[in-house]
Amino acid sequence: MKEHGVESFIAGFLLGGIIGAGVALLFAPASGKETREQIAIRANKAYEDGKEGAEYVRRLVQDEIAAVRDGAEKVKEAVNKGVEQIMPKKA
Repeated sequence: MKEHGVESFIAGFLLGGIIGAGVALLFAPASGKETREQIAIRANKAYEDGKEGAEYVRRLVQDEIAAVRDGAEKVKEAVNKGVEQIMPKKA
């Protein structure tokens, strides 16, 4: 549940930054060429930030998957141990 909040925050942060940058460029007193250059620079920055955010989320998901697998393995071991104790061994 906590990770969903982080994902939403990152997405909102990036979207807000992109919208804010676009609005700022539209109202800034600059030539068309300068404005296009600024848009390209900020778009590249937003892209890089997005890649970093995606990598962070990917690592969170991988950590959760590893934790679930570890928990499942422990449950499996406990079940097998219980079955061995209950079931008579065949010779």
